[in-house]
Order: sequence, then C-alpha cells, then structure tokens
Amino acid sequence: MIRGAPFGKAFGTATLDNFEVVPQYNGKAHEACLNLVRGEIRGLVLQGPVGVGKTHLLAGLARAFVHARNPEEQNEDYEPLVALPKLRELVENIENFESELSKQSTLDPAESQREIVVEYWPMLDLASELRSEVTRGDLYLSQRCRLCDLLILDDLGREKMSEFILQELQRIIDWRYREMLPIAIATNKKHTELRDRYEEHTFSRLIESCVFVHVAGSDYRRTKAEAR
Repeated sequence: MIRGAPFGKAFGTATLDNFEVVPQYNGKAHEACLNLVRGEIRGLVLQGPVGVGKTHLLAGLARAFVHARNPEEQNEDYEPLVALPKLRELVENIENFESELSKQSTLDPAESQREIVVEYWPMLDLASELRSEVTRGDLYLSQRCRLCDLLILDDLGREKMSEFILQELQRIIDWRYREMLPIAIATNKKHTELRDRYEEHTFSRLIESCVFVHVAGSDYRRTKAEAR
C-alpha cells in the first residue's frame, strides 16, 4: 500500500523499469534505488537540481518496494491524500472495532500477512498536513511517518520552516534511525544547507544511515518546452 499525497498524472506510470538511465548522470541514483528495494542499503538521499528525474525515481522506488514484498499487489492506484480522523474519534471507536474483529473467523498465515505500507510525501504537502493536524489536536500523521515500512520525502527543503515543523521532522528521522527503518529523500539542498536547516543531530543520522547520491543532467521539463 502506498499512502500519502498522490504522485499525480505526471508520475502515474513512473517505475524504475521505465526510467531513462543515462549512466554518467543518473546511473548511480537508479542503482541505489534498486539497492534499497533489495534491502542492501538502509536509506537514500538523492541530491540534484530540478528536472533531473528525482521524483520519477522516488515514485518508481515506492512501487518497486511494495511489489517486491507483496508481488501480487498492483501499485498503479493508491490512496490519495485524505482527511485524517481525530484521535478522540479513534479512541471512541476502538471498542466497536475490537468487537467486530473478534467476530471474524481465524485467518491462516497467508491471509493474515501484514500489508507493507509506504508513505510518500512531497514536503510542501507534509508540512501543510502536519500543521492542520496539530490544530485538530492529533498527531496521527507523524506517527504514520515514523512507523511505516518505507518513508519517502520529496523536495526536502521546500517546506516553510517553523519550530514545530523542524521538531516533527527531527522526531520522525530520529525514530526511524533508532528503529533502523528505511527512508528515501530527494532534495535540491547540498550537505551544508541540509545541516544548517535541520541541525547537526539530524544531519548526522542521515549521513550515517543513508547513501547520498548526486543526480545530474539538464532540466528535462525545460528541454521539452524549448523543443516545442
């Protein structure tokens, strides 16, 4: 299952298989995504300018990660951004949920296999949802980002920073670091900019747990527009 914000029509069919690999520009980034899918690395940070394919790689990574663990699942369609329930509503409904669960027949191990969950979030959307959530008195989304099987953060650094957003991002990254859970990030920021923006403690965790790969090339969107 891929949750979070939609990839949108532009990346609705993006996979690692149909990514255009140009070895000298993005070959290492493509291989690093495959390595994360195979569990050979724990984290990945794609660094590079706009329009070089970082979002395509992340969308393909999300689909490949789920498919590798749930081969029977088709991942072209996934849950769009939805309103999150309030914490008190979850508490009020838990008794009914447990009652309904107890009525279900026992499942065999194959049927009860836990579903793999990937959270995909462009940072503008994640920051907006986290702010909306805290005004409702909930922190469910932050918990989802900490506990999911793979967290993908796109355009890290584009979000409007505040003390609240900084602390939530630090909590999420710190939790996943301590639990050794995979994370994939795309950003236009360089090392020094990431360290200054998210502070030494968080940057140190990313440096240790993630492979940093530079994605080069020309802005394909601008190239496409100029070719018209």
